[in-house]
Amino acid sequence: MKKYVNLNILAEGQAEREFAQNTLGPYFEPLGILVDSRCVITSRKKHKKGGLGNYLQAKNDLIRWISEEKGRHPFFTTMFDLYALPNNFPKFEESLKIIDPYKRVEFLENALFEDIDYLKFIPYIQLHEFEALLLANPEILLWSM
Repeated sequence: MKKYVNLNILAEGQAEREFAQNTLGPYFEPLGILVDSRCVITSRKKHKKGGLGNYLQAKNDLIRWISEEKGRHPFFTTMFDLYALPNNFPKFEESLKIIDPYKRVEFLENALFEDIDYLKFIPYIQLHEFEALLLANPEILLWSM
């Protein structure tokens, strides 16, 4: 029987969640990685999901999900856009001094890793807004590389 690794992705919004489920899931399954994803819950009263308006909401969702999965010990990651990260994101103000966008993303991912403090957490922050990539012409993206 094949042994699987579980990867749980906390997505900023519905588009990222759908991408994780419908694209990453089928891609990784033959490699022995099972993908599950959830959106950040933005309002518990209205059961609204999506958008990263407040970092503490995302952190609480992630910590809650980690505790729900105690017996399985899956890997966790995020799909957050750098664009419009909330001001209360870990070390956000410090990151504004970093001019190189790639180094800024790396700095923020490290700050997020430290804040969550879970060894199987691999933070991911998307440099460019995910929805913009969906609307881009793939041939132009290939040509520019």
